[in-house]
Amino acid sequence: MQSIPMIGQYIVIEPDKSYKNVWHVRLIVMQKSSFSRRSFVKSAAGVGAAASVGLAGCMGSAEETDGSIDLLTPEGNLNIMHFLSGTDEGFWADEGLEFAPEVAAYGRFVNALPSGGNDVGLLEYNNLAQYTQAGEELVQFGPCITQINSIFVPVDSDIETVEDLQGIRFGHPGWSTGTGTYTQAMIWEQHDFDIREENEGVESDPATLYDLMVEQGEVDAMLQFTGQTVRGLANSEDVRPVYNAWEEWEAETGYPPLITPWCAQRSWLEDNYDTALSLVEGWSAAQQHVEDNAESVVSEYGQLAGVGEDDQEAVIDLATSGGLHLPVDEYTDDLIESQWRLVEAMADLGSIEAVPPRDEHVISIDALRAEADA
Repeated sequence: MQSIPMIGQYIVIEPDKSYKNVWHVRLIVMQKSSFSRRSFVKSAAGVGAAASVGLAGCMGSAEETDGSIDLLTPEGNLNIMHFLSGTDEGFWADEGLEFAPEVAAYGRFVNALPSGGNDVGLLEYNNLAQYTQAGEELVQFGPCITQINSIFVPVDSDIETVEDLQGIRFGHPGWSTGTGTYTQAMIWEQHDFDIREENEGVESDPATLYDLMVEQGEVDAMLQFTGQTVRGLANSEDVRPVYNAWEEWEAETGYPPLITPWCAQRSWLEDNYDTALSLVEGWSAAQQHVEDNAESVVSEYGQLAGVGEDDQEAVIDLATSGGLHLPVDEYTDDLIESQWRLVEAMADLGSIEAVPPRDEHVISIDALRAEADA
């Protein structure tokens, strides 16, 4: 453990003994000080890429608020920009919440909601299916970030359409990931072939995949996580997309795929409909703030969300176009139907054992508001 002294406070950096290569950063307040939330975020960012940045205790308002929510989000996710800018702007405090998001390694993030973990979180559909099949009582209740993942080919490739993505060397970051599971299911549903089975797969981490295709020519196409998708969109001289998940599924169903909807333990949600609504209303305000102030938000918070300086323009374009997220008011029964069509395709492929009963594991924004007002 090491300490970084500061005026009136200090930061403690200590390992999380439950997870290898994960460190917590805790702000210890010794006395009242003018050290801002924004300053703390920037200081914590210097810890390094392996850090898990604990934002509880410095992200709320100075006054005591009516409710408190702790939440994990995975490192490198673009929603980090929403959480940090929205908290700095006081959107959740305006809703009466002390909001404590924490950036964590993916393995810790994805296991945060099962029994004994957090009450509230973000959860991919494939993991919702896995946990509910095991008996977990989880309910999704609002939209978060959309699925910003693309399949790229070299700019001079002969591959022109999705149908051409067969009989090739296909690079991917893992079929069990949300990105892999979602994309496999969407292409199955839209184009009637299993992209996993039809190709020679090359699995690697996203940055290595990019190099294998662009520099070494070892793969013919690659599916990428969000960070490398943004990199690809920003480097049209090297690669071009043949499949953009958020655009393709919206063209198919009228709605984009949501990679990590808001989710909660059923027992907590049924006792806290008003708090859950305040959470998504704060998120809605953060979304609008990111759209209206994309350039300044991406400039200030983009690197904390894994966006390189050279790739920021691509994220700004996504934000101003509304591509990063779905308006909260559109989290309707029709939207949910479009998402459950995706979940059913996952089941058809055997990626999940069973489709979670929709009526038991998701609630629309209108139903949530009705419960909160009851």
